[in-house]
Amino acid sequence: MNTTKAPFTVRAYRFWLKEMRHILPPTLYFVTAFNLIVFTTNLLTQGYWFHFSGFLLATGAALVVGKTILVMDKFRLIDRFRGAPLIQPILYKTVFYTLVVLVVRLLEQVVHFTIRGDDIVTALQAVSDNFILHRFVAAQIWIFTCFLIYCTATELAALLGEGQLMRLFFRHRSAQHRLTRRQHVRALMELSRLAEMTPRERLLDPATPQGGRLVAIVDALRQRPA
Repeated sequence: MNTTKAPFTVRAYRFWLKEMRHILPPTLYFVTAFNLIVFTTNLLTQGYWFHFSGFLLATGAALVVGKTILVMDKFRLIDRFRGAPLIQPILYKTVFYTLVVLVVRLLEQVVHFTIRGDDIVTALQAVSDNFILHRFVAAQIWIFTCFLIYCTATELAALLGEGQLMRLFFRHRSAQHRLTRRQHVRALMELSRLAEMTPRERLLDPATPQGGRLVAIVDALRQRPA
């Protein structure tokens, strides 16, 4: 067995690649969502199509959200409701991420004024002076909504298994498979319930009702190509 460690540059590259795979999907999602919000708001209230400063602000906010998700996912607290009905982890993560982003947004404003040369008291006063409640509330409502959609999608993807959600949306066609999408999801959910409620030895024994049902589900799922 080869126990030689990979060179530092290779390990660093693998770590960087892993982090990029984690941060890119939410960042791209929020870049698109926030810029769409800014774009439609400009059309409704300002009467113009595009403003570069608005694009920069929306993209900067999306980067903040992406960094927040990357950091918060390192903490076990984020998985507090793992295994609970989906509504619980979805709402918990949505509220959790939204509150963290709220704190980060406020801190970034303080840091901005501090870097400009103000002391902490002056920076806090500047943040207070530039604070516009209705804009801040509107931004938080949209952040909450975007997180709600994001958390719903990620929890469904985790439940169905890696890559399954993409296959269901972009690759599978009902005419090509014996199971419809709805039947496929139901089969996966039933499989999850069997694994949760049945002792291992009974589940793996085809002679038991649970084992027989497991074999039937697996055979049905195998009829769908990956």
